[in-house]
Amino acid sequence: MPIDIDRFEDGSSEDLRSGGRTNAEEILSFLAAHPEQAYTPKEIHEVTDVARGSVGVVLSRLEDRGLVRHRGDYWAISDAEDIEKTLSAV
Repeated sequence: MPIDIDRFEDGSSEDLRSGGRTNAEEILSFLAAHPEQAYTPKEIHEVTDVARGSVGVVLSRLEDRGLVRHRGDYWAISDAEDIEKTLSAV
């Protein structure tokens, strides 16, 4: 849905998010809610509604930051200790 140019020019980045949360936040939230399971990108797409073409890119970036891990075709949230270490280093 389009927004008027005044809102575009004056709105904060937070106000201008179209869906409320970023794709990374959506995926991390989903995986964190299911720490004992791993999912394919297709399954993550179907549950989160993150665009199918974006899921792989987001997962790769999250892996670079140590927030998710993968083996074969499956992805899972990283261990809580790993996430804490990564976030404290940022």
